[in-house]
Amino acid sequence: MKLEKIIFGYPTPEAPYYHLKLRLDEAPECEMTLVEVRVNGVRCRDFAAASNGHKLVPARWLPEAKCELYVRLDWQKGETFAVAVDLQSDEGVKTLEGSYTAEEENGYWNKGWRYYASHVLKETSGRNRVQEPVHVVLGLYMDRIQNPEAEIRVVEIDPADGHGTEIRSQVYSSTTWDKWQNINCQPTTTVQVAFLADVPASTEKVFLIFYGNPDAKKPEYPTDLKLSGQGYGLHVENAFYTVNLHKESGSIDEIIPKNRPELVYCHHLETNGALQWNPGIYAPPKTWMHASDWVYPSNFTVIAGPIFIMIKRNNPIVDYEEVDCSLTYLFYSNNFGITVESNIDVTQDLDVVALRNGSVVLNKETTGDFVWKDVDHTVKNVHIMDLPRHPVKGMVFDARTPWFAFYNRKEGNALGVLNLEFSGVRREGGLIEWEPYYYLHWGPWFYVSRPIIYTFTSNNPQRVMHMTAGTSFHERYQLMPFEVEKGENEYDRFDALENAYALASEPLSKTAAKFDTDARVPDEWVPPILVSHFEEMVD
Repeated sequence: MKLEKIIFGYPTPEAPYYHLKLRLDEAPECEMTLVEVRVNGVRCRDFAAASNGHKLVPARWLPEAKCELYVRLDWQKGETFAVAVDLQSDEGVKTLEGSYTAEEENGYWNKGWRYYASHVLKETSGRNRVQEPVHVVLGLYMDRIQNPEAEIRVVEIDPADGHGTEIRSQVYSSTTWDKWQNINCQPTTTVQVAFLADVPASTEKVFLIFYGNPDAKKPEYPTDLKLSGQGYGLHVENAFYTVNLHKESGSIDEIIPKNRPELVYCHHLETNGALQWNPGIYAPPKTWMHASDWVYPSNFTVIAGPIFIMIKRNNPIVDYEEVDCSLTYLFYSNNFGITVESNIDVTQDLDVVALRNGSVVLNKETTGDFVWKDVDHTVKNVHIMDLPRHPVKGMVFDARTPWFAFYNRKEGNALGVLNLEFSGVRREGGLIEWEPYYYLHWGPWFYVSRPIIYTFTSNNPQRVMHMTAGTSFHERYQLMPFEVEKGENEYDRFDALENAYALASEPLSKTAAKFDTDARVPDEWVPPILVSHFEEMVD
């Protein structure tokens, strides 16, 4: 028996690493287990054996089968590798050896980087993904990386020919654990990486994250993102919009579409006039307060780079020490959507008349019409001022509605909201419930809000309801300024919003990162540190 070369392969979704694929020239007469592979005399621990096209674990070849071997190998054209494979069978250990030269193009991206982690992104909704934001978290042995922001590169692998192309990325929030090192733990740097991925509909693509180059310089990638202003009154812009934050609270104050700069989505009437108010709470005799009422909140964080700008605020609601809340804004390069995430944490028992979230508050100058996709999958719209006026709710619609928008049917401008996620947890005292609707309200302004507890506009508005300490709520939605499509059918004009929701609600699927196996990793499974011993490997 001998091993024959099939191909020096580039990363694919099936084998997402550079590799040498070999085959056995004849079917074995008995089962054979691959116990060790050496490349140029050095042990290689990353290999897979296949029989009749099926990879088997542990790596073995079945009798009378078509046998193949995949060896992870950082090859480039013109390089020669000596491979030795030890095979265990009932007859003992047999070693097969061979020498193979890479004649193929598009091998290892750049030998200046010693290591890489593989990610496979899969498109599952049948829609082309263009510049979709992707975030990954990597745990890297500390001695493999010195300066994450300078060293890390994201490389996209062309599925047609394996060519690797560096794409824009952003490294952030790096931390290192180095308390000790032994068989259980090694010093590790945790790093977060963001990039924008192009993946055609219903396909998979490999992205490699390279690291381990202490001589690398921090890349300067072009971007349409700009951050300006001072303190809390920041200005964020990309190719599609400018967003101005309130100078005292940091809440979204104005959204200005780049293609219609004369249209300013804003409020500027009640309280401090922010467009994005909530979370908000009302527990008499205290006054009604919102996150937008913060004045210079103490916990204010900004992360900015070529892929995204993230702005975080975290403080108790003004005058309500019983309720902590956090708000995160995410603005992406080359992307219409503005992501808003919020968390409400009730830290002490509290009885309330109103607890709300998910607000969008606008003046009447740029809009007047409202459209939503109902849970029965039909698109419905109304002229807002045809509805009942404040203090009566204009209308309610299901809290599960996928999307809705304020728009102007004459001017064609719209500000959409993609309803992506809402959840809650009650740590004691029974199950958690919240109001099952949004409501649309109008008076001197137009607004939509998501009530969580809300007796205020009911027919019995004096009811005060209990919130148990240890109750939390999480919400995520996207604001999206866009142009209303023109068409004969009124309901077909919002395809842009429908498509945006489909993409945002079903993002690219990610596999776990695949690394090469480091030499310090023990060959045998290492049990965790346990209070009492038990044998997990016994059937």
